[in-house]
Amino acid sequence: MRSAALVVAFLAVAGGFFALGRFTASQSAAPAATAPAPTAAPAVAAQRPQPQPAGQPPAIFRVDGDRPPAARPPPPPPQYPVPADTKPATDPSPSKGPANAKVIVLEVSDFQCPVCKRAYEPLRALADDFPGMVRLVFKQNPLDMHRNAWNAAAASMAAARQGKFDAFADILFQNQSSLDEASLTRFSQQIGLDAAKFRKDYEDLTVRARAKAEGNAATAMGAAGTPAFFVNGQMQVGWASYEAIKQMAQQEIQAVDALMAQGRSLKDARIERVKANLADKADAFLASPLGSEYRQP
Repeated sequence: MRSAALVVAFLAVAGGFFALGRFTASQSAAPAATAPAPTAAPAVAAQRPQPQPAGQPPAIFRVDGDRPPAARPPPPPPQYPVPADTKPATDPSPSKGPANAKVIVLEVSDFQCPVCKRAYEPLRALADDFPGMVRLVFKQNPLDMHRNAWNAAAASMAAARQGKFDAFADILFQNQSSLDEASLTRFSQQIGLDAAKFRKDYEDLTVRARAKAEGNAATAMGAAGTPAFFVNGQMQVGWASYEAIKQMAQQEIQAVDALMAQGRSLKDARIERVKANLADKADAFLASPLGSEYRQP
């Protein structure tokens, strides 16, 4: 009997501990089920992009110290409107080499064009490398994308009227980032130009019309960019190397020699080469400001 009583007592105690464990587990799970979800940390919320005000462009981020563009663009350079009926000036283009050279090389350039700067210096040796046989002629093509190119072209032509184109062109190409009107005037003083005459010629609308006419003629030939070259009409747009231009000149010398050996005059031989190189565009080229040197005896 005593053994049976002990078994009953043991079972009662075990049942009590089991019931107590179930009650404790249910109480500890209840808070987790009913607890509210945690709020976002303030640091994360601060990183959220802020809405952009209506009508405002998105912010621009730059690296390496680059700054956002100014709120207002710089003022445009002074303009000198040229009426459509303005006749271009008939001044001779700056050139090096004899008028009766067998090959005429046109350098069509823009003083704000970085590639034109690279081409300008080596090309000055071209006439010396072919003494008496090659004439290098400078033509203007101030591109609209360059805000000071037209003014620089007019200033260089004004300097040419005082016999100092080369000296002035040197300064312009060396200072391509400073071609505003004040700088152009300062450069003219540096090379000793007559100030009053320079200003008058700089503002001469026929000079500006001439610069535009040369650029328009080059574009019509298919040379919309700068620099461009015409070697007895053979066209190259862009700068490859000085050796490439020399080779073109050498080939044209041989071609003109062959035509003259057949009885052509120098002028006729050069024109025949222009027509061979430009085909159906040759007549328009010869009649344009680009062809003036070829029309000379």
